[in-house]
Amino acid sequence: MMAEKIKALFKDKERLREVGSYLFFGLLTTLVSWFAYVAMTGLLGLASQATGSAAWRLIANASNVISWVLAVSFAYVTNKRFVFKSTQSKGGAWREFILFVSARALSMLIFQILLFNLCLLIMDDKLSKLLMNVLEVLFNYFASKFVVFNKRGDA
Repeated sequence: MMAEKIKALFKDKERLREVGSYLFFGLLTTLVSWFAYVAMTGLLGLASQATGSAAWRLIANASNVISWVLAVSFAYVTNKRFVFKSTQSKGGAWREFILFVSARALSMLIFQILLFNLCLLIMDDKLSKLLMNVLEVLFNYFASKFVVFNKRGDA
């Protein structure tokens, strides 16, 4: 059953292009997020704080939020234009933008705030961030594919 689905995926060149470009731009989005996170933790002095302290958590979370805003901005443009090739304009584009940001905000709430902070209790901040990025990419693909950039009747 699963083998048939994989074969079907490779036969459908448009879907393969979409998944491949989503992974490519997802990787670039992750790099934007990571670069911003590392830059902000450096600028705000995360390393000079005691691991697990209130200041350490505040800096880690503030850096995470800033990296999220930059990554979502980058992801919206690349997903709209290159991945899902949306041609919506005016009202339709605003609807897509609001849905995109809403879906990303939900994934941030789940993965980058709730689970990130739980993981900080048991692991390094960068390992926690990496794990959250993987889970977030999966969630965001399905949200973008079936909700945000859904071409009616296509999904």
